[in-house]
Amino acid sequence: MNQDKVKRMVEEFFRGQYEIEKFLGAGGFADVYLAKHRYLDDRRAMKINKEPLISNNAKGIFEEARVATLIRHKNVISIHDAGIISVYGQDKDGFFNFGKKRGKREEKYAYFVMEYAAGGDLWKYWQSFSNHYKLMPIIEVLDIMKQISIGLNVLHSAKPDKIIHRDLKPQNLMVEFDEGKPLIKITDFGLAKETTTTLAEVSVAGTPLFMAPECFNKKFSTMSDIYAVGVIFYQLLTNTFPYNITRYDMGDMFFGKPWKNKLEPPSAYNPEISSDLDQIVVKCLSINPRDRYANAGELLSIIKNYMEKLGINDTSTIYTSQNSSSDNINNKEEVKSDSVEEVLNKAFKLAKKENKLSEAIEILEKAIISDLYIRENYTYRLKLWKDEMPDEKLIEEAFKVYSQNQPDYSLAIELLQEAIAFNPKLKESYEGYLSLWSLLLNLSENNDLKEAVHSLEELISEFSIIKDNYASIINILKTYEINTIVNESLKLRKDSNLDFDKIFEASRLMEFAVLSDKDIKRKYSSKVSLWKRGLSM
Repeated sequence: MNQDKVKRMVEEFFRGQYEIEKFLGAGGFADVYLAKHRYLDDRRAMKINKEPLISNNAKGIFEEARVATLIRHKNVISIHDAGIISVYGQDKDGFFNFGKKRGKREEKYAYFVMEYAAGGDLWKYWQSFSNHYKLMPIIEVLDIMKQISIGLNVLHSAKPDKIIHRDLKPQNLMVEFDEGKPLIKITDFGLAKETTTTLAEVSVAGTPLFMAPECFNKKFSTMSDIYAVGVIFYQLLTNTFPYNITRYDMGDMFFGKPWKNKLEPPSAYNPEISSDLDQIVVKCLSINPRDRYANAGELLSIIKNYMEKLGINDTSTIYTSQNSSSDNINNKEEVKSDSVEEVLNKAFKLAKKENKLSEAIEILEKAIISDLYIRENYTYRLKLWKDEMPDEKLIEEAFKVYSQNQPDYSLAIELLQEAIAFNPKLKESYEGYLSLWSLLLNLSENNDLKEAVHSLEELISEFSIIKDNYASIINILKTYEINTIVNESLKLRKDSNLDFDKIFEASRLMEFAVLSDKDIKRKYSSKVSLWKRGLSM
C-alpha cells in the first residue's frame, strides 16, 4: 500500500483522532509515519505493516507488544497503543470499508503507536565520527553501551514474560540529547517476531550484520541479543565490524562461514582499548550462545564494574559534543558547508517565531546527532531550548553573553529574541534591551559615537528601562570626547565604594568608549566585563 493510501486509511479508521504528518522511514516489515494526536496535541510514531498479516499469525504479533505497553523507562521507547486495522477494500469514492462487504477480501494491517524520538539513531551518530575518520571516545562508547544494556535489561526482565529484541542494531537505537549528552532509547523490540521461514526472508527477523549465528536457524534468545550488543560495541570502538562479516552474503551467513574466521579483538583496530575491555566485547561475540553473557543484566554489571575501575562515575562532563557555556555557544571560527548553514538557518529562524520552538528543536537535534561540527558548536544551544523553562534560560544566557569580555551582541540579541518568541509576554519587558544591544552592535562595527548617542537619546524617550539606566550619563556621552567619557567612568568606579549601581553606571559609560576606540578597547574591555557583573578590578 502506498503512503497516500496509508495516510487516508489511518485517518479514516481513527476518525480524525490521528493526522499523519509525514513518512519517517521503512523497516524490514513495516513503515513508520509521524502522527499527531488531534486532541492531546502530541506527536507520535505510528508503525504500519507493509503487507497484510497472515491470518493465523495475526494474534502472535501482539504477544510481546502487550507486555511492552506496560514498560515506561527512559532508555526504552514507550508503546502507547497497538491493534489491527481490518479493511475490505475501498468504495467508488475511495473511502475505505472497515465493515464486512460481500465479495471483498479482508486485509489486516497491524499498527503500533509509539513515543516519537525526533533526533535520529545511533547509526547516524556513529557516522558523524566515522565519516571524519574519527573514533568515538572510549568513555563515550562505554556510556552508550551502558545505556543500551540498561534498556535491554528492562526488556529481558519484563514480567510475566521476558522480551527478546531480535533485531537490535544502531538503527533501532534512537538518540536524543538530554542535558547535553546522548540519551539512548531502544525501539522495535519484539516487533519482528512475525516472520516466515524461508532463507530469503530471514532478515525480516533481524539484520544480518548484527545477527548471531544461531539466529539464521530461527533460534532467538537473550544471548542472541547480547551478540548484537557485542557487534554494536565493536563497531563503536573500531569503526569496523567483527568477523569481517561485510564480505559475506546471506547464503554464506546461513551456513556460518564468517564465524570460521578468527575474531580480531577490538584493540587490533584501536590501540587505546585495554585487554579487559577486549575480553568484555569478545565474550559478547562468542559463537556459542552459552559462552556469552546470559542476559543484559549480567552484561550491565560487567560494564558498570569496568567503568568504576576507570573511575568513571559521572559521564555528563566527558562528551566531546557537550558545550557548557556561552564561550562556545555559537563558535563561528570553523567553516560550515552550505548544507550545514542551511540547516542551522532554518532552525534558528523557526526559534524566533511564536510556537515554533519544538520544530526548531527537532531540526537542530537531528543535525547534532548526524553532524560532528554542529554537535561541537550547538549542543549547548539545544540544551537551552529543551529546558523546562527555555525562556528563563535563554534570557539568563543572553545577559551572560552581554556581560562577557568583548561580548557577541548579535548572539545576545538572538537569544533574547528566542526567549520572546517562546513567551511573547516578555516583549514589553525586554524589547528595550533588544534595541540597546542593536545600537551597541552598530557602534562596535562603525565606531560612530555621535550616531550611537543620538540613537540612545531616542531609546531613553521610548523605553523606561533605558531611561533608568542611561539618563544619568547621557550628558557625559553627549560631550563626544572619548577621554572625558573614560575619565568620568573611572571616577564613578573609584567613588563607588562597592555601590553596585555606580559600578554598573561606570560600565555603561565605559562601554561606549570601548566600542568607539580600539586603544581604549584593548585597555579597558576586560574591566567593563567585570564591572557589568558587579566585580572589581
